[in-house]
Amino acid sequence: MIWLILLVAFVLRLFSLNQSLWLDEAINVVAVKSYTLLEMVTQYSIADFHPPGWFIILWIWGKIFGYSEISVRFPSVVFGVLTILVTYLIGKKLVSGKFGLISALLLAINPLHIYYSQEARMYSMAAFAVTLNMYLFINLLKDYKENILSKIIYIFINILILMSDYVAYFIFPAQLIILLFVKNQAMIKRWVLNIVLSFVLTSWWISIFLNQLKVGSEAAINIPVWSTVVGAFGLKPLILTYIKFIIGRISFPNDIIYMLVFIPIGTIFLYLIWRGFKSTQKIARNYLVIWLFLPIIIASLVSLVIPVYSYFRLLFVLPSFLILLAFGIYSFNKKLKLLFLFLIVMIEVIFSSTYLFNKNYHREDWKGLVLFLQSKSSNSKILFESSGSFSPFDYYAEDKLKGIGALKNFPAKNVYDLIDLKNALGDSKDIYLVNYLVDISDPNRLVSKQLIELKYKQSEIKDFIGVGFIYHYVKE
Repeated sequence: MIWLILLVAFVLRLFSLNQSLWLDEAINVVAVKSYTLLEMVTQYSIADFHPPGWFIILWIWGKIFGYSEISVRFPSVVFGVLTILVTYLIGKKLVSGKFGLISALLLAINPLHIYYSQEARMYSMAAFAVTLNMYLFINLLKDYKENILSKIIYIFINILILMSDYVAYFIFPAQLIILLFVKNQAMIKRWVLNIVLSFVLTSWWISIFLNQLKVGSEAAINIPVWSTVVGAFGLKPLILTYIKFIIGRISFPNDIIYMLVFIPIGTIFLYLIWRGFKSTQKIARNYLVIWLFLPIIIASLVSLVIPVYSYFRLLFVLPSFLILLAFGIYSFNKKLKLLFLFLIVMIEVIFSSTYLFNKNYHREDWKGLVLFLQSKSSNSKILFESSGSFSPFDYYAEDKLKGIGALKNFPAKNVYDLIDLKNALGDSKDIYLVNYLVDISDPNRLVSKQLIELKYKQSEIKDFIGVGFIYHYVKE
């Protein structure tokens, strides 16, 4: 039965896998195409606040299988399916094979997990590493056996976490708290030794990490609004985490509709999770509750200083959330168990299908943008609200289109932060202004004002999902 669930999970994660790359994906892909492996680790990664594990995998994978959307996302699909398998093993270890199947099924159809199993970023990898690590950790606690092979495997998985995503590190304090509840000093010493060895083996990364901190701190100072984009602390992100764990990346046009849709669904899930918490054996409850909540608490506190809190960076606690949900379903008698399982499956299938088959919920449509611009006059100029064109544009344009960065300084605070648009545009009568991230880069719309001063008149507006409005200006 587990193999059928894994097959369904795999097929679901193949739907819409060729949707357009969005900004962060394309930045990575363009980089691995142009950098050597050493440069990816020592140079490129400084500006991308993550450990190098994903970059190494993507670099090697791309050299072998190419750089299409499907190819660069396929490792995340594999990590996602493997996470479901490990979730099954955890459920089987805690209760039984049937319970493991319910846990695996809930993760297989979860819309948020499907979304990030389709993204060419490190979050699916981090979720797999943490889930496998927790399986080994629980296995060690329950059986208290450790030989040299299991020790090597455990250290290797620790290193996989350390090389995946910084927020995933918060699973280690969670494990320490669990060990303190167990009160086994010999086990605590073994665990600490394994963690120390893992950090020692990855200590070569410390100098690069310090450079990343420096670059990130400078960005936070120079672009204050950026912290709200990458993960600021607050009550809203916490509530959003709960919502997204259930409905994924789906959104609604206004808050009233959002509330009308989510409140009854969220209440059902909350009831089942609470029931699961109450019905779970104390030891299993400690594993799951601490795995779920402590990383969220630590990420919230760290975000007071460094903006790291985003629900997708906490994808690695989603399995514990769903296993607790499975406990709630499993606590009923047979008829009610089937009823609640059917209800939850239908809810998750509806939201997952909405994402997979409705293009309005797909990633930024840079592919559509480039196709649109390629259909226009070759004499048209393409302006970006940045210091240059964006990586997804470069990925799809393939040197057939050239974009011009309209900003000298980022963000633009006055006209002196703009390039000399008169010389840059020359005698071109058609201008296409891509307003992507304009609220961050040019909040006062200085580029648009400058175009009007240069006697350009806005004649057409096109909207591309996720990218935003593209304005067509024509010389009067």
